[in-house]
Amino acid sequence: MPEATPSTEDLLALAELLTGSSVRWYRGGPKGEWDSDARRISVRHGMSDAQTRSTLAHELAHVIHADPADCGGAQEARADRFAAHLLIRVEDFVRAETVYGGDEDRIAEELGVTRHLVRAWKRSVAGHPD
Repeated sequence: MPEATPSTEDLLALAELLTGSSVRWYRGGPKGEWDSDARRISVRHGMSDAQTRSTLAHELAHVIHADPADCGGAQEARADRFAAHLLIRVEDFVRAETVYGGDEDRIAEELGVTRHLVRAWKRSVAGHPD
């Protein structure tokens, strides 16, 4: 049986392992933040599981790459690619795309990620029509 992609609980445990602190939850504001000085990931409470997983995976990329808190541009794109490939397996994407065609919202729902990560995954895969 193929391995599943990480659950929200898996990502929370990984965040704690890599940062030495538990994820901080807050209301309102951005979906997530990486505070490189405090070595803490913060995530907005009340999002869907797909949004929470996608955000945690994105913020974990900043931790792993030792990005500064105020990073942008190329570092954000790299974090999106990392998150997309952590949460989307090739065979799962191909199956979902076969069923739903180009409907990115349905593909994202099937894969348990955001449409943003579906787009990041597609952009990063050589030869995939975007």
